[in-house]
Formats: sequence, C-alpha cells, structure tokens
Amino acid sequence: MQQLLILLSPLADLNPSLGFPPPDPFAQKYPEAVDSTLSSQAVSVLFNPSGPFAGHYLAVGGSDGLVEVWDVETRGVLRVLEGHVKAVKGLSWSRNNRYLLTASQDSTAIIWDLSVLTHPLLSPQTPSSSSTSTSGKASSSSPRACTIRFDAPVSHASFHPRNTKIVLAVLSCGEVVLVDLRKEGGGRWNLEDVVEGEEDAVEDGVTRKRSSMACAVFSPCGSRIYAGTTSGMLLVINPLTRYVLQRVKVANASIRQLSFDSSGQHLIISASDRALRLLSVHPLTSTLTPLHRFQDLVNRTPWHAIGFSGDGEYVMGGAGHKMAHNVFVWDRESGVLVKVLEGPKEPLLDCDWHPTRPVIASVATSGDVHIWQTSSPDNWAAFAPGFEELEENVEYEEREDEFDIEDETELIRRKDLEEDLIIDVLSPQEDSYPRRPQPITSLPSTLTFNDDQAEERNEIEGYLRSLGEVTRWAIRHGDDDDWEGFYLSLDLLEEVEDEDENGA
Repeated sequence: MQQLLILLSPLADLNPSLGFPPPDPFAQKYPEAVDSTLSSQAVSVLFNPSGPFAGHYLAVGGSDGLVEVWDVETRGVLRVLEGHVKAVKGLSWSRNNRYLLTASQDSTAIIWDLSVLTHPLLSPQTPSSSSTSTSGKASSSSPRACTIRFDAPVSHASFHPRNTKIVLAVLSCGEVVLVDLRKEGGGRWNLEDVVEGEEDAVEDGVTRKRSSMACAVFSPCGSRIYAGTTSGMLLVINPLTRYVLQRVKVANASIRQLSFDSSGQHLIISASDRALRLLSVHPLTSTLTPLHRFQDLVNRTPWHAIGFSGDGEYVMGGAGHKMAHNVFVWDRESGVLVKVLEGPKEPLLDCDWHPTRPVIASVATSGDVHIWQTSSPDNWAAFAPGFEELEENVEYEEREDEFDIEDETELIRRKDLEEDLIIDVLSPQEDSYPRRPQPITSLPSTLTFNDDQAEERNEIEGYLRSLGEVTRWAIRHGDDDDWEGFYLSLDLLEEVEDEDENGA
C-alpha cells in the first residue's frame, strides 16, 4: 500500500481540487488546442462538477451501451459499467461523486454506486459492506444500485442536487418524469404545463393544448425545475407541488437544451433556430432577464452542446457542423466571441467544460474523446523548490558552508524523522473544492424595503418560504452520498495486485 501511495503522489501536483495551490490567476482561462485523445466509442461526456475531487473524473457514455469513467490526470480507466444495450446519451454525477446516473436509448436509467469494487485493496475503504444503496437495498458486489424503466427512450436524466433518490428524466416522446425513490412519499409523476388552479381551465370553450417538453434540468440549488417546450416556452416548476410557477416565452422555436452555470444565476438556452440565448436568474425571485444572443453567423450551424466555464466567465457552444469539430467560446459579460477552437475534421457530438480549470472534453463522431488544454511551459520549480531558470550562463558563487562536512549522526537522525512523516496527498483541504450552491430561504440582512414596498417584501418572503419547503422536502430521508473516497485506476490496481502475487 505504501508503494501505491507513492505512485499516486504526482496527482497532487496536477489537480488543484486536491487542496493544493490553485492555478495562476493571471493565466489564460480557456483552452487552445487538443492536448490528448481518449480512445472510446463515446456519444456523451461529463466531468464531475462538485465534491472533493471535482473535475478529476470524466464519465463517458458509449454508443454500445458501455459507460466508462476515466481519470483526467492519468488518462486511465477507473470503471467500466455494463448495463445498457443502446447508446447512453445522458449522464449525471451525485454531489460527492459516489453515484453516477446514466440514461440510455433502451428506455432505462441506471444508478451506479462507484464505491463498490471487488478488490482486496479497496475492502477497507469502500462503504459498500456497511451501508445501503440508493435503492434502499443492501449493496452487493455489483455497482448497479438501481434500474429505472420508462415507456420511451431516455434522452437525458439528472440527480436532484440535494438527494440522489430524486431523479428527473426527459423522454424522447416529449415527456418529463420526476421519480422519487424514497420509501416514504415516493412515486413517479409526469410533469405538465399546469398552473395551480388551472387543472380544468379552458380558453374560449376549448381546453388549452399542452406543450410537449423537450428538455428539463434542476436548478443548481435544487429548488426549481426548468423545462423547455417545443413551442419555445420556458417553464419554471416547483418540484414539490409540480405546478408551473412561471411561463416565459424565450424563442419562436423548440428549446432543445438548458444549462446553468455553477452559481445558478445564469442560464444558457439552445433552440432549434440555431441561436443560443443567455438569461440571468434573479437569486431571490427567479426572474429571468435576457442578456445576450449567440449565433454562428458564418455557417449558421446548430448546436450540439452548451455550457459554462467553471467560474462562469465564459459561455461554451459545441457546433454541429458536418465537416468540422468546432467549439465556440464567448465572454459572458460582454457577449464577445473570444475563441473558436478548431479540432479534427469530423462532427462534434457533445462537449463539457472542466469545473475548475481551462479544460474541455469533446466527443467526435468516431467515438474518440478529445481533451483541450492550454499550452503551458514546463515549471521546473514545481519539482525542485528554489530552482531558477537562467537566460544565459552565469558564474556560480558557492556559499561559505555549502560543501562543509556534515555530522553523519545528525544527518541520519534528520532523515529518520522525515521517513516517519506521513504526507497525505488524497485528502482535500476544507472549502478547497466546488460544492453545490445553497438555496436562499430568507431575506438577506443587507436588503431593506421602504414602507411603500411592503407588498413586494411579502411577495419575496412568500417565494423564499416555498424554496425552504422544497429544500426540506428534498433532504428528508437523505441519501448516503457522503463517501468522499478516491477512485483508483484499474490498470494501477492490476499492477499492484501482480506485484503482491510475485512477492508472495
């Protein structure tokens, strides 16, 4: 095990989410070119956005139904999950990365417990032997915790940010299903465009036509569901009552994709009119305000993927050009196009931005996953503290005591003390990694109202009370996503196992 820790120690220098000093704040915040390629049969990718090792893992959904989990730093495979028989186009990580939700065209969604791995080196570290799975049953040697079946292919599914026992699924038939796997109060509901009190509402004697929903996501704090319809309407839904709170007309075309930034205060929308729309979300009232509209004015290509950088400063759009692999990057504040990343001459299927660093993973039609990074010069001081690079040769002046003979007894004693020092490279420091934002359930103390704003104050307080009710509902009978272990590469485990066998 000591040798295993030595092999893993270089990861601490590469991954800022492990609690080590963050990257240079003055460095470029978006990637430039393809740094490496992962060979796979991918159709979808997703970095783990939060938790102690945020951005360290990359989930890859395959066209053959296989799901792979890659280590971003070592480019090694951590898990290979077999359960689907058709393409996996939807991926979602739990908040602490113990569970992975996969949605497939075979009309199923599977919750995987990644902490379960039948290997002797992990037996003291995995919680599978002492805890229960998301389905409520005792965990076994299989990583499959729960399988949810639907009546149509599943195009996307996501965990609730506060509870992995609550799942939101989008079906290809235009339905959005909210699934609660908890024993008490659980169930399955089809979400509809219905405002409270309008169940039997009619317009001019004709019942209002319900719009089919093409996409839906939870807000990052989990207090609301945002759904896009085929008529260009954006719906804000209360997940507890399942009634529509707001209807906002944002486009005259079908809304295909929705994506929030990490703070939940900005929303990017992709519609079938080949335009991206950036909206701001008010933290107290959830009021939506249009900010920018992005388009590829030259080729007028559709968008296959959208998202934000980890800090929310940039907006990303993966173009669906038939003969190019381009990723567009805009500045969120100004709306100016900053960079067009041009990759191999094959179409792009999906892409995702790393939560803490300027790294993008994109999927090509060949199934390969391309990792985009910034080109940075070698920093030798990271390996030898105090090392200085010189532009030209200079005459070295030795210190007076540099080559003095040192007492061997004192030297041996100091080395022995250093050997007994335990260096922890896997435990992240507190508050050194991204976490899901907390919902605002009470008025900030800095916010004041005049006497003539009493009605507005009461309206905001009522809205915040409803957020508190949803939050209490979500965390009731909480899940067991509290294991913050580190997933080891399968190749690394095999090497250590072979060495143990040879040594025996």
